[in-house]
Amino acid sequence: WISRFAMARGSSSGGGRVRHRGAGQAKQQPSNEERARRAAERATRSKPEPINWLSVVLLGGLLVGGGGTLAVKAYNGFSRFFEPTYEVIDPQNTGYLQEIMFKGEPWVVFCGRKTANGRVNNTYEGRSSLTSVKTMDTLAVKANYRFRVGLMDCSAVLPSGKTIYERFKLKPKASSSQIAFWVANGSPPRIIDPAWLRASNEYEVARLATKIASWTSLKMDHLTSTKQLTKKCVEYKRGCLVVVHKAQALPANKKQVMDDIMKNHRKLRYFILDITKRQISLHLPPAMMGYPQLLFVKKIARGEGVDRFFEYKYSVFDDEFEKKEVEKFLEHGTTKGPEDSTFWQDLEPIPRISKTIAPPSTPRDTTRKRTAKPKGPTRRRKDENTKKAQAAAKKRRQREQSKAAPPEEADETDEEKYKRRRRKMDEDILENAPQALEEDEFEGGDAGMGEGMEEEEEAEIDLDLDSSSEDEVEILPEE
Repeated sequence: WISRFAMARGSSSGGGRVRHRGAGQAKQQPSNEERARRAAERATRSKPEPINWLSVVLLGGLLVGGGGTLAVKAYNGFSRFFEPTYEVIDPQNTGYLQEIMFKGEPWVVFCGRKTANGRVNNTYEGRSSLTSVKTMDTLAVKANYRFRVGLMDCSAVLPSGKTIYERFKLKPKASSSQIAFWVANGSPPRIIDPAWLRASNEYEVARLATKIASWTSLKMDHLTSTKQLTKKCVEYKRGCLVVVHKAQALPANKKQVMDDIMKNHRKLRYFILDITKRQISLHLPPAMMGYPQLLFVKKIARGEGVDRFFEYKYSVFDDEFEKKEVEKFLEHGTTKGPEDSTFWQDLEPIPRISKTIAPPSTPRDTTRKRTAKPKGPTRRRKDENTKKAQAAAKKRRQREQSKAAPPEEADETDEEKYKRRRRKMDEDILENAPQALEEDEFEGGDAGMGEGMEEEEEAEIDLDLDSSSEDEVEILPEE
């Protein structure tokens, strides 16, 4: 190719010089025999088989699926390492034990010791029962950080010389039942019903977790009476927070603030007072821009022994209702002593809760003309009026028909029928007799004949039925 290019370039350039190949550069042309041999080799050479793409796709799917399954299993195992699980609690660690029992965080504690066969042996007064470790693990996962799960030997002797059963007066409800209790919000621990602990699958364990979460959650009760305020709020030793608002429920953003506050201060009790329905006999400053107000009430003990007495203090939060400000207010209330008069005020006497009295309505001015047109009847009222009109028209037609129809004759006896017919015949005779006499009087020519005929007619229609009369008239019922 290079030599040909050079020859073409040389021929295109001036001089018409042509370069010839030397003897060593001459290209040897294959002979006919060589060409035939090469053609036969090409014919006998085997062709490559076509690729089976279906096999390739199936093989690739198996490889990817197997790798994906391994990856999913690896991810599940790796995430399982970070999932919450139950915690073994040492009863001799008094600091941590006091934090669990008295701080207010929600806990579910199973009593017992872990055995070699993967179960927990619960021992109480010589009786024993077993709890599955898998149940505790599943419960810790289903809790979803709403509460924590622990395992503790409740029969171990504490530094005070008592067991957990004796210290908190815990007693199982059955002789050989699983033992577990929950504690939260500063309340004493409570035994869980053994029926809830017999969960055998994940669904039942999830139901148990939901139930425990409802037991340990904090709620805001509605404040409706003075007795409720005194007994559950003022007399509560750990403090009470009352949300004063112009509605039965808080807006979504304010409710979220209160939820965060309640999680951080679990020992307090929380109430909401709807001042549109109830009023409190306590002077409160006007609310800032319609924000909810907080009434922090605390019971403080004074003196010792027989000289011990209690004081009741309160403080009002009427600032901007934000989490940071409310946290600062509660932190100030929990750290400052009752001597701080800038924060606390005396709650004397105990305030009362009463129903809100609606203001009297102004009398209506009847002299003023109404500018707005009165609203017409609704569709429902129109239908009712139409039905009433149709019913009235139907009754009116029935009355008219009853008046036009002849009165129905009552059932008559034979004697009554005879008397009625007799009266009718008498009436007809009385009506027709004078008319016949007048006609006969004017038809005759002379008066004598007329008088004779008149006497004849009178004789014929004589109605005197006396026995002395010679011409008797007998009228039978058939006639």
